[in-house]
Amino acid sequence: MQLYVLGFIWKLSTQPAYKGGLLDEKNVFFKRLFWTFRPCIDDFAFCKPIVQVDGTFLYGKYKGTLLVAVAQDGRNNLIPIAFAVVEGETSDAWFFFLRNLRRYVTPQEGLCLISDRHETMRSAYSRSGSVWTENNSVHVYCIRHIAQNFMRRFKNPALKKDVVNMAYGMTESRFFYYYNIVKDNNSESAQWLDNIPREKWALAWDNGRCWGHMTTNLAESINSILKKTRNLPICSMVMATYTCCNKFFIERGRKVDAMINAGHVYSEVAIKQFKMHCQRRTHIESSPLTKQALDF
Repeated sequence: MQLYVLGFIWKLSTQPAYKGGLLDEKNVFFKRLFWTFRPCIDDFAFCKPIVQVDGTFLYGKYKGTLLVAVAQDGRNNLIPIAFAVVEGETSDAWFFFLRNLRRYVTPQEGLCLISDRHETMRSAYSRSGSVWTENNSVHVYCIRHIAQNFMRRFKNPALKKDVVNMAYGMTESRFFYYYNIVKDNNSESAQWLDNIPREKWALAWDNGRCWGHMTTNLAESINSILKKTRNLPICSMVMATYTCCNKFFIERGRKVDAMINAGHVYSEVAIKQFKMHCQRRTHIESSPLTKQALDF
C-alpha cells in the first residue's frame, strides 16, 4: 500500500515469537495494526469536531476486532478517518488505537469523542500517554448503550424511553421533567443514572460539544458497510477499506463539482435549512411597540 498510495499511514505492533520455549529472534507475531489515508486526514479538518469510535468482531480464519473512527462533514456525509485490527476491545487495544488516532489524524483541540461506556474504553482514554485529556477533548457516552444497560438492569421499557428523552432534552427543565418521572417510578434507577456524569450523556449539560450527536451510529454504519470484508486476510482488509474510502471521495467529489458548475453556492443541507426557516418566518406576526400598547 505504501508504495502506490501517497500519504498512507500505518503503525504495526508485534509480539515476540518463541520456538521450543526459546525466543526466536528472527520472527515475530502480529499483534495490532493501525492505518489511515491522507484524504481522510485532510478531510477531517473540515468536519464537525466530533469523532465516533466503535469495534466489531472479525470472523473467518483470522479472529480479532476491527476498530473504526468516523467523523461527519457539514453536509452530513460519513467520513471514515482511521482503522485498526486488534486482538479485542481491551484497554491496551483501545489505547493503541486512540493514541495513534490522536497523533496522526485528530490533533485538533476541543474534540468530542463518542463511544460506548465500556470500562476498557474509559481507562484507555484516561491513561497517561493516550494524548487525549480533559483539557483538549471531552469523552461522552452513546445514549443507546446507556439505555441498553439501563434496560438490562431494570427491565422497564417505559422508563428506558424516558431515559432516552432525558438525554435528548435540550434544556435542564426538559431533562428534569423526565428525570422526575423515572425517579417517581423507581428511585433506584434514578440513583443509577446519577452515577453517570450528566455532561457525559445529556444534551442539556454538554455545552454544545456533541453537536447533537448522541450515539455511535455513524461508526456502526461504517462497520455494516465493511461487513463483507471482516473475514478477509488483514492485507486484503486494508485494501478493502482503501477501496471503500476511494469510492466515497470520488462520488462526493463528482457531486460537489456538479453543484459548483450549476452555480450553487450552498449545499443542499444548508438550502434545506434556509427554506425551513423561511417557511417558519411566514407564520410570525409583528406589530409596532408603543407606549400605548404597553398600557393596560
